[in-house]
Amino acid sequence: MTSIRIRGIYTTALTKFFVEKGHYINQMSDMINDRFSDQETSDVPSVDIKHTKDLQGISIVGDKDSLLEIENNIRDEFVDVFFLKSDIDLYGIYKGSVIKTNNETIVNLGKDIGILPEYTSEDIVLVQVLEMNDKPLLTTRITFSGKYSVIIPEDDIKISRKIRDESERERLTDIGKKVKPNNFGILWRTSSENVDEDVLSKEAIELAKNASYVRDKFSELEGPGLIKPGKSHMKVLFGGQAKDRLDEIRGVVSPTIAKHHMMKSAGRDVSFAVDMIENIKGKRSIDDIDTLFLDIFRQIKGPKIGDEIVLDHIKPSSHSFTIEGGKVKNYNPPYIKIKRVFTSRGVYDGLDVKKEPGDYAITEMEEGKWHFINIYYDKNNKVKGEYINICTPIEIFPNRIRYIDLEVDVIKYPNGDMRIIDQEHLNKRVKEGVYTEKLAQMALKEAEEVIKTYGVDDL
Repeated sequence: MTSIRIRGIYTTALTKFFVEKGHYINQMSDMINDRFSDQETSDVPSVDIKHTKDLQGISIVGDKDSLLEIENNIRDEFVDVFFLKSDIDLYGIYKGSVIKTNNETIVNLGKDIGILPEYTSEDIVLVQVLEMNDKPLLTTRITFSGKYSVIIPEDDIKISRKIRDESERERLTDIGKKVKPNNFGILWRTSSENVDEDVLSKEAIELAKNASYVRDKFSELEGPGLIKPGKSHMKVLFGGQAKDRLDEIRGVVSPTIAKHHMMKSAGRDVSFAVDMIENIKGKRSIDDIDTLFLDIFRQIKGPKIGDEIVLDHIKPSSHSFTIEGGKVKNYNPPYIKIKRVFTSRGVYDGLDVKKEPGDYAITEMEEGKWHFINIYYDKNNKVKGEYINICTPIEIFPNRIRYIDLEVDVIKYPNGDMRIIDQEHLNKRVKEGVYTEKLAQMALKEAEEVIKTYGVDDL
């Protein structure tokens, strides 16, 4: 089975989940080790998992076979999860051609473009993928990583701070002096501790050969494209139901309030409050503490009538965007009503009806539901049409509302006719592997139920 290192707000739940799947967990924090003391392995992890920068999912890095195994585990358990795979290797080394230079440098990597956040006058550059954001973040500081060591561009010998034994640090320093290539340095990773010198030397020498070859032959290598492979990368986005399921899994291990992961992803102050309440829950039995905390959270941090609020319209397979300009007209948890007034011209998606200045939309949403309604009016309050968006369970945060668009939608014309649109987009996402087949079936079922039961009061 796979050895996994997990970091971030989903750690406890994912550790429990993957342990039950037979995997090994590597380099646990002290808290996680207390909860899973007999599950840790000292192996170098095959897979690294950590939460994404926006806290709404996880980033998974490793070899292709291990990632496929992890992906299948997640697909089997969760419904509203979305898999975004990259054609670019994280930590891969590329020969790139410069497309445009301004405040940053845009580099053609062959299968995609990356961002080099520094000026260069060169037309051809040697770069390494440092991070995976919307576009790969690149660096010209090239390193060559192995299981136990990393060849670095600085002429130095470095040792992981986690290796604290002084005699071991001296041993690694002596080995480093023997194997360090000219004009390069070496970093001994945590995994190198107490490993036989011959094993360490063999790896470091091979990495040094690679480094020297790339440095000396760079101009002759074919490009733009990959020169030295890195690791496969995949981002997994969680919908509201997936977070609820993670809450359930975590609750088996540690006191967990309802909407734990949703609130942990809402910001530091809310996350701190969650930790406090769960600490109390673990020590005292208080009736309805989950409901009480959620009510207080909504009262203090929830949107107020007249507040501006944005909609995070997440489209995993294409360009996500933020819908701004909405004002809260009513908020009676879990229900919220928003009004947006339009000042520009255009066409309403799906309805093929003109949008004109003075038109407005009333959006009605309910936390946890798999759809919401937009009713479009002209400036004289006449209905132009209605658009029901099928999405993952709606999450209401302090100043924004988040959902993941499920491609398929329902429209209603002023004469009452209704139909489902964009089903072909949904099918395409399934073929691409972004959506699970199970999720696609749920989205279609939701659209069909909307048509069967539709009425303003039903939504």
